[in-house]
Amino acid sequence: MKDLYGVLELDRAASAEDIKASYRRLAMKWHPDRNAGSREAEERFKLISEAYAVLSDDSKRRDYDAYLDGGGTYGARQPGYGQPDYGQAAPEGFGPSPEDLFGGAFREGWGFSDFSGFSFFSKEEATTMFLREMLELASELTMRNVGWREIASELEKRGCPSDVASRISLQIEERRKAAIRRTATPYFVRSALSGLFGFLMVRAGGVFGLFGLLGLVMFLSGIYNLARALYFLATGNAPRTTLG
Repeated sequence: MKDLYGVLELDRAASAEDIKASYRRLAMKWHPDRNAGSREAEERFKLISEAYAVLSDDSKRRDYDAYLDGGGTYGARQPGYGQPDYGQAAPEGFGPSPEDLFGGAFREGWGFSDFSGFSFFSKEEATTMFLREMLELASELTMRNVGWREIASELEKRGCPSDVASRISLQIEERRKAAIRRTATPYFVRSALSGLFGFLMVRAGGVFGLFGLLGLVMFLSGIYNLARALYFLATGNAPRTTLG
């Protein structure tokens, strides 16, 4: 018998980071695109995703741990257990909503079957979860200003199919550049106004007066920040510190 921890090749002491890392490793290993035509790979991929849906959520994990502590086994269960929380009622025919499932989780008669390769997750749901995790990994890299080709290469090294890796990497770089430029635009305007106001203070108070000295500091700071804003607008690179 294998429980959800066993599906992810973990023990119950696993940290959130361990769970995420194991999911990413196993999902890449059993991704259907890397195992074309394999029914076993598809089912393992879905079950791995289902286990991650429960163990990556603190509340669901607590419920599951309490269930195990109560003597539960990995046996037959109600359809829909562990499905992603879409934040809304499930579509007609999709099964019970996550709120219905986990509001009274592990009711009498709930359990899990042994690892026979069967999962109530669909291939589409598992693929959506996989893409979301790959986007998160790519996001971590892109915010270090790693280029999309390097990100795609890193994803491929970890087992991500090449076409999926390229698509994700391009998409995440475009999102990062758009987000940085949205932030840099008002930063540019504030810096320009600050520099201009400082220049006017210098003109009015002279370089050696207190008023003029404050103006000079404001002017120089404005010019420096203006140059930074121009750089971020031009490159879309993420700053090492938050734009203020």
